[in-house]
Amino acid sequence: MAVFAIPNPKKTLNVDISIDRVKESVKNITFLHSKYRFHSSNEIFNQYTYESYEFLSLGVYIDINLNSISENKTEITVEIRRKMGTFNESHEVTHANQHIFNIVNYIAQLTAMSTDEIIKLKSQQSQNVPPIIKSRKEKNMAAILSFFLGGLGIHRFYLGQTMMGVFYLIFCWTLIPSFIAFIDFFAFVFMSQNKFDLKYNR
Repeated sequence: MAVFAIPNPKKTLNVDISIDRVKESVKNITFLHSKYRFHSSNEIFNQYTYESYEFLSLGVYIDINLNSISENKTEITVEIRRKMGTFNESHEVTHANQHIFNIVNYIAQLTAMSTDEIIKLKSQQSQNVPPIIKSRKEKNMAAILSFFLGGLGIHRFYLGQTMMGVFYLIFCWTLIPSFIAFIDFFAFVFMSQNKFDLKYNR
């Protein structure tokens, strides 16, 4: 841990709901908001991890731990940790606390939903979101590459647009590719995740 590292933001709360009901809600967070993607789980210890990518960052992991206090009472612990390094700035902690607020809110919303409502939610998402493929491109990564290495067309190679990337390399000495890449950067920043997926993850 770094000398000036800030402890991982964490929140623990008790709810008067059975652990099985809470568990089902935790498993469906992605269907409520695609920003949070399921990463891993340990069903034996009731531990679930989601990930979220952030602008100019590798993103964070969201660890959710469930503990059954009684038949109808469950302890929920949500902890945010960075994918690389530790929290060193107060604004990073503020952002992490927002993740905690979102996750707790989504769990509450899903817990209040009926089985039919959750099935309908899953059905809507399966129709709107393109299928995940092995070489999935990330919007934030494309933005980062276009900002720092865009003049060389690296972001175009990343997006699978090899021919366009070659043109960027050929004409990089003119600085025109750098100007275009700067425009690409803002295009990625303001592009919605669904639009990005439809364009680059098909």
